[in-house]
Amino acid sequence: MLKITEEYINAVAPNQNAIMNAWKLLKKNSFFKLNISSDETVIFGECMGSGKSNYFTSVDFANFDVPVYRCTCPSRQFPCKHILGLMYAYIEGKEFQRADIPQSIVEKRAEVTKREEKKEKENEKIKDKPKKVNKNDLLKKIQMQKEGLDLLEKIIANIVRFGLGTVNKETIQMLENQTMELGNYYIPGAQRGLREFILLFKNTDDYEKIYTKAIDRLITLYSICKKGRDYLEQRTNDPGMSFTPVSALDEWMGHVWQLSELKSLGYIQNDVELVQLSFSSYADEAREEFVDIGTWINLKNGQIQETRNYRPIKGAKYIREGDSVCSVIQLKELYLYPGDNMNTRVRWENMTNRAVKDTDYTMIKSFACRSLKKIVKSVKNQIKNFFSSKYPVALLRFARIGIVENRYILEDLEGERIVLSDMPGGFEPPSVKLLQLIRQEGFYEQVMLVRFYNDFEEGRLYAKPLSIIKDDSIIRLIY
Repeated sequence: MLKITEEYINAVAPNQNAIMNAWKLLKKNSFFKLNISSDETVIFGECMGSGKSNYFTSVDFANFDVPVYRCTCPSRQFPCKHILGLMYAYIEGKEFQRADIPQSIVEKRAEVTKREEKKEKENEKIKDKPKKVNKNDLLKKIQMQKEGLDLLEKIIANIVRFGLGTVNKETIQMLENQTMELGNYYIPGAQRGLREFILLFKNTDDYEKIYTKAIDRLITLYSICKKGRDYLEQRTNDPGMSFTPVSALDEWMGHVWQLSELKSLGYIQNDVELVQLSFSSYADEAREEFVDIGTWINLKNGQIQETRNYRPIKGAKYIREGDSVCSVIQLKELYLYPGDNMNTRVRWENMTNRAVKDTDYTMIKSFACRSLKKIVKSVKNQIKNFFSSKYPVALLRFARIGIVENRYILEDLEGERIVLSDMPGGFEPPSVKLLQLIRQEGFYEQVMLVRFYNDFEEGRLYAKPLSIIKDDSIIRLIY
């Protein structure tokens, strides 16, 4: 049976009038010859039109996340009221007779498949074609990057020399100008790091509270200078310009990974299935971009992996925002980004999907760690790495969740505890308050996806709840 709901249909409707008109058609019994294909991927039927001819309407769910709507009516709205009405008829329990998929839809499916195969072949040619490197241009870029690191080191030295206590509005304005200047040297990670340092002071009136964070940012910037020079020296001294370090430092130094590179280095997995456990989108002031983060579990090995989509804030309206995915996605090739993160960043090109089964939930739960102490050790090691994410995600099996001194506490199977808390700074929407909506049985012997973060002011590690995985469902607190 197709898993579509009234909320799903309302979400795809172009406006409220289309929804109201679709229900009117249903109440007037305007639909007849309602059919569903034997594989339950297509629903189709006829609807009485305003003229002599009826309208043939259908919805093809071959790719559930990207359904294909078709209707012979002249409406410019899409999906039209007839398509919406057809789906409302289905969820209302109207009788849909089993029937073969209409030949017109079969032919259109074949055309889509043919186009996708052609596109895939073209992409394969591009993907497997070795990228040509212009040695002279690369050397010029490296020289510019070295000069940028020299400038960054001078900026850091001046901040340290005069001390954080002397930072004021004039200092911040000067640093902002220097940050803009760093944009000329092809070191985006360094520019972003300095902007993060500035934002600490711009977003508060009490500077003393952010000194610990500010020092941490300065140490990271200094590490960029030191390790960045070593990186650039290796790039310069490699005769064939084929040297390719594989760490998070690459991206900090402005390297944009090509799929052909990742594949040649072996950063690829074949025949993978992923289930999304959480999705969020937020504005990153330092990057000046919106960041869409999807958190997935790899059913092949149990790893928690992330997708990241960046959209410039100024041009965000022209770029499609990511979204939640509620099906299992199936991939022939999954590309992995290098780095030392617990949650590897991943990417893919083509996918198919299927519905989530109860066995998938069982498998997801089986991958959860039983020891909070073990996870915390890994988290702390990652946080110490200057170039790794400071907010790792993990899947944890817990014995119970309770309230102590008005705070939610998670207790693992070994009796170890951690406070569940929202993160400051607007990185993700708050989720802890949603726990009060969970039924009590969800607080015992379940699995939770959490994002860890270190509170610099308190010197304490917290866990932010993202999802609860049960035997038959995923309860998303961030979606």
